[in-house]
Amino acid sequence: MKAKFHLSDSIKLIRNIRTTGTIAPSSQALIRALLKPIDFETSRCIVELGPGNGCVTQALLRQMHPRSQLICLELNYEFADQLRRIEDSRLHVYNACASSIRSILDQLQIGEVNHVISSLPLTLIDDDTVSRILASVGDNLRSGGRFLQYQYSLANYGDMKPLFSDVKLRFTLRNMPPAFLYDCVK
Repeated sequence: MKAKFHLSDSIKLIRNIRTTGTIAPSSQALIRALLKPIDFETSRCIVELGPGNGCVTQALLRQMHPRSQLICLELNYEFADQLRRIEDSRLHVYNACASSIRSILDQLQIGEVNHVISSLPLTLIDDDTVSRILASVGDNLRSGGRFLQYQYSLANYGDMKPLFSDVKLRFTLRNMPPAFLYDCVK
């Protein structure tokens, strides 16, 4: 199933800008750049934080191994409901805060994950919650696992450095707005 852009997607994003942080779905160029570091042949568990309308979700599902799992945590009920309509047995959608990764992994009897992909607008989230989310990401990634996050500013760059052994920063102009991509290795 290919994600298509509809005017209604932008209307939903604008209406929920406090949780989405954007006015348009992620571009294909941004999605390709964000997911490039993932070895889909060996990754068996990926967590996606803030999947929104599912454009990154669907790209992940197209590339994932048949025995992999994708766990999506979406705070917005309307977006979570939209994601549940994707018919793929590898997809698990939870209407939950990104800081609740551990409790969801426990429900699914999963110890650690290979990658965490995030579209969360960290600059719009209060500092304590960002700290809890990032700690939860670090605690649940396996050694060598990656946290891949995109943002529209560098405001949270310093938050990543103490939690990950290696933090690389990339940039793409081919998105509206242009975005910074964080590639953080545990």
